[in-house]
Amino acid sequence: MKFIADFHIHSHFSIATSKNLIPEELDKWAQKKGITVVGTGDFSHPGWLQELKEKLEPKEPGLFTLKKEFQKYNSHNQTRFILTAEISNIYKKNGKVRKVHNVLFAPDFETVEKIQNKLSQIGNITSDGRPILGLDSRDLFEIVLETSDDAFLIPAHIWTPWFSALGSKSGFDTIEECYGDLAEHIFAVETGLSSDPPMNWVCPFLDKYTLISNSDAHSPSKLGREANLFDTELSYHEIRDAMKSGNDKQFLGTVEFFPQEGKYHFDGHRKCGICWDPVETLKHKGICPVCGKKVTVGVLNRVAQLADRTDPKARPQRHNFHSLITLDEILSEILGVGKNSKKVALAYETLLQKFTSEFDILLHTSLDDVQNKTNEILTEAIRRMRNGQVHIEEGFDGEYGRIRVFTKNEIKDLQNQEALFSDFTEERKAPPPKPLINFDIASFKKLYTKEEEPEFFLQKKKKVIEQTPSDFLEELNEKQKLAVQHYPGPLLILAGPGTGKTRTLTARIAYLIKQCGIKPANILAVTFTNKAADEMKDRLDTILDNTSKEELNISTFHSYGYSILKEYASYFKRDSQFSILDDKEKQRFLIEKVGCGKKKEKALSEEISHIKQQAIPQSKIRKKATKELFLKYEKALRQFNLFDIEDLIYKPVMLLKSEQKIQKKYQKKIQFILIDEFQDINAAQYQLIKLLKPEKQANITAIGDPNQAIYGFRGADVGFINKFQKDFSQTTIISLQQSYRCTNTILRASNQVIAEQEMLSGLQEGVKINISSHATDKSEAEFIAREVEKLIGGVRFFSMDSSITDGSEGSKVGSLSEVVILCRLKAQMPTLEKALNDHSIPYQKVTENSLFFEEPVKSVLDVLRLALNPRNMFLIDELIKRNILTIPDLNELKTCLIEKNVQQALEMIVKKFFKGKISQLDESIKKLMNCSDGFDDDFDAFLNFAILGSGVDTNDFSLERVNLLTLHSAKGLEFDCVFIAGCEDGILPYSMLENIKCDSEEERKLFYVGMTRARNLLYLTNAQNRFLYGKTYNLSQSPYIKAIEQELLEEKKIEYKKKKKPPSPQSQQELF
Repeated sequence: MKFIADFHIHSHFSIATSKNLIPEELDKWAQKKGITVVGTGDFSHPGWLQELKEKLEPKEPGLFTLKKEFQKYNSHNQTRFILTAEISNIYKKNGKVRKVHNVLFAPDFETVEKIQNKLSQIGNITSDGRPILGLDSRDLFEIVLETSDDAFLIPAHIWTPWFSALGSKSGFDTIEECYGDLAEHIFAVETGLSSDPPMNWVCPFLDKYTLISNSDAHSPSKLGREANLFDTELSYHEIRDAMKSGNDKQFLGTVEFFPQEGKYHFDGHRKCGICWDPVETLKHKGICPVCGKKVTVGVLNRVAQLADRTDPKARPQRHNFHSLITLDEILSEILGVGKNSKKVALAYETLLQKFTSEFDILLHTSLDDVQNKTNEILTEAIRRMRNGQVHIEEGFDGEYGRIRVFTKNEIKDLQNQEALFSDFTEERKAPPPKPLINFDIASFKKLYTKEEEPEFFLQKKKKVIEQTPSDFLEELNEKQKLAVQHYPGPLLILAGPGTGKTRTLTARIAYLIKQCGIKPANILAVTFTNKAADEMKDRLDTILDNTSKEELNISTFHSYGYSILKEYASYFKRDSQFSILDDKEKQRFLIEKVGCGKKKEKALSEEISHIKQQAIPQSKIRKKATKELFLKYEKALRQFNLFDIEDLIYKPVMLLKSEQKIQKKYQKKIQFILIDEFQDINAAQYQLIKLLKPEKQANITAIGDPNQAIYGFRGADVGFINKFQKDFSQTTIISLQQSYRCTNTILRASNQVIAEQEMLSGLQEGVKINISSHATDKSEAEFIAREVEKLIGGVRFFSMDSSITDGSEGSKVGSLSEVVILCRLKAQMPTLEKALNDHSIPYQKVTENSLFFEEPVKSVLDVLRLALNPRNMFLIDELIKRNILTIPDLNELKTCLIEKNVQQALEMIVKKFFKGKISQLDESIKKLMNCSDGFDDDFDAFLNFAILGSGVDTNDFSLERVNLLTLHSAKGLEFDCVFIAGCEDGILPYSMLENIKCDSEEERKLFYVGMTRARNLLYLTNAQNRFLYGKTYNLSQSPYIKAIEQELLEEKKIEYKKKKKPPSPQSQQELF
């Protein structure tokens, strides 16, 4: 059976598409066009999938029809639907950001649901019918192949500059480079509207693929702009096999746009009115003479770059193709009115009554029959179109081209005639048929070779520099070398943002081992986050041998304290399977087990934390009532085999103070201590350091920055930097002055905020800081989302079509992962999230809270903790209250651990105790499983990592997503581009709530930390009206911005206005 199929379309759930893209309208227009099989598009969207399941019913294998109750249009040709979707993949590969669109095919709804579930764990699939995922195209293809043997993937519009496998802006040079080891499973590619089969025939590397064409319709009437011709049975599998084999008896070829009509056929600049063929672009070295920016390199140019043939007919297997103009465009030209006019619509419907469909008129009906049923004018138009005798104005840089069958003079003559169906007797000369490729590829190749890969065509590749080479000292500057080679005695390193703090610390550890002969087991390095500890270990991987690395003790303060408690649990009347009480559990514990009333719980909890953070012995607690409750609390902890978080430092301090034998044991073992982020330590942590190394000439290295002391609310005291110098009187102080992160502009501005006199030096001067004021928090969020789109060069076609970006800004930021939006408050995030979703920008949210303290992960971990510590009656009560466990379940807990590693135990717990409540496909559960991988059967190490971790520990900042963070959680990170939202007096500094005391100096330092996360670009935004906590606040700009001198700022007030569309070059010819 011969039929026409159009697979790649969209639904009304896609951004910038018609609301009429519903199954009923698709069915109707497919019949009008003469299309038998139409893709559903957008099956990845849950809402669209639900609508499809409601309105479609199975027909032939893998195909569906519209249920009778939804049918609006009746003809002899019943439409079949095939399940398809388009995914936009934005990711970094081989040193460059890639933006590739892929079309997925599935044989049934069950397969679609499985694919949907997997994709939902990777990114947001509900904000756009064509979701944008930070996922390698190869990995997407793997998901498809693993889900079903019958599912497959076809690269979409492979030549489009921004969003395709071979595109000039963000594609690859071969299909193999894009899809890697899975490329062999690709059997067809979509040519796109701006190319046709002959253009693809000149590229031998495409010979193995069947060339298909689809409309990529964004409204029902656009169906069939391009389509595919088949002669098979109606079946998903026969359609797939015809494309896979390329058998020209089954896959008959394609229906095409004239490629010159495509939006990206020629090169040029739409805004500047520059439209060039590829040779002209070479002559101008790719630079627009109007604005001086690089022109958008079109499809024809990109094809010519990769072509290895000059004769299209040299391709061995060539399917037929038909270049057509849609009927409404032909009628528009003849009638001299717009194609969306009522006059054209009436003529269109009149013709459909005379013929079976649009394709019947354009493709199948003989010219004699066309003339018998209409007239000579339409017949001549169709004759010229079929022969390729057309007048062409090429599309470029997002501007559609124009294909006409008549000249301007002929149009004027036609306008004088009474009706479409009158005679057209005057003899007229049609243009000659166009060659397969109307462009001299040989000439281009000669010039292209002569230019030796012109710079404007080369894909930028970042130079990869080895972080720490084997000769690690060579990578250091003079100040860093001084710090690294200091020996022996106490050392204080003052290291501002980007001065190479971690590099210096790791090089110092390597120097102590390699040059000073210190045994790795005698070195202790402490940090504040697992991420920082892991980074130090990773850097040392390139320097030290395996034995040295294994013996090294690099951990967080809490992890080190945990190891002491593990060894001496019995001293504190606990067994070695004790559990750690987190802060929320501590609050409930005080109420339920200590008998503290709800009103007093918070105050008592804070008092206990203060006692332990300041390392105050029980005997020195002054308030009698507090002391009594403290002792009662400690007794209850012992009873339930528990410690709280503060005990991880407090108890080791008390142990070392009271047991000299144990203290000497640790002092003998630890010969060198290195402390990261020294400005953030509290009294208990400082005492622990002094107990380990009390001597005046102790080998202690402290590194930190007083200007980044932002954890006073946790008991941290920057004053310990001065105390360190007093307690260790022979301390050498080295200040690192060279920042390898921030520009001089950012360094100057941030120094002015904290009124610091001594300034670091940047590697370059840098651009001004962008300051923008907005009417509301919503308009602020909209500005940020639009700006991200500009900086990345667009995340979708709509970015260009709506003039959000012209794509040229893409060089400013190389990757979505290099963009961060920082907030003082978590409450600011929902508005920003909505704006990012509205613009289909992938993002990940990171706060101070760890994944392990959020549901459902916390409950899964609680069950694991109980399995390891059955004495924890408090946790048993909690889990029973939360309906997670029952009394009989307690006997089964041990089975979860028998002969299992950490990951297997977690999987068993989810399966056994959370069946029907959560799925292992839940994104957070999947993250939990990923985090547990690598711990093998070391349950202690895993729980240590989970309970003592921070929010940043479980986030992968290499994922192709924008990062949304609180200012506190951004500490220690860096990005190419930073937005700080909410720069208002009341938020920065945070003083809007009366019951919260504002430490203005710490708030100032927090703003400094935020500013100095930026390598190159920094945006500071504020809103005049902000909705927070159920109330609208009218706030002035932050005083911190006012502290920055004007010459460092680029200030503008943002107002969005609807842009007037510039008149197209064809506007006069359209004769509206």
